[in-house]
Amino acid sequence: MQPSHMTNPPALLIRIEGQDLRSLTYAELKALPPSAQVGDAGLLVPGKRGRAVWLEALLPPGAKAAFLNLTSSDPGFAVSIPWSELPRGALVLYEQDGKPLEKGGPFRFLVPGHADECVHVKQLCCVELAGKRGRDTRPLDDAEHQKLHQQKR
Repeated sequence: MQPSHMTNPPALLIRIEGQDLRSLTYAELKALPPSAQVGDAGLLVPGKRGRAVWLEALLPPGAKAAFLNLTSSDPGFAVSIPWSELPRGALVLYEQDGKPLEKGGPFRFLVPGHADECVHVKQLCCVELAGKRGRDTRPLDDAEHQKLHQQKR
């Protein structure tokens, strides 16, 4: 399967331990049952808005791993987050104002209640459950975080 930024329509790739599990488009995410949907992600992640789905709804029942490795279509950005840092779950934002997500899209990863905003991966193209930590380009300390966010403004 190809990464989302290389398919038309864009699709989110879900992998487990290096094996492609499934690929989901905007229409497929929108068609998931109501129990998988979050009508307003801003209620769970302040400052964000739009329609999202729970990550759990995209995975096989009971699927967990030591790490969640997240790939952005921006080659300079990737996140590897321990599963233990997702006590409230995670969301995939896919829609704003009734249309596919444009800013930071086509998909965006959100973690309710997480202290590090850099885990909110923009331009998300792949979510992989893995036993080992993957590539992580997040800043290592507060000074690096400040510098990064100053550059983005």
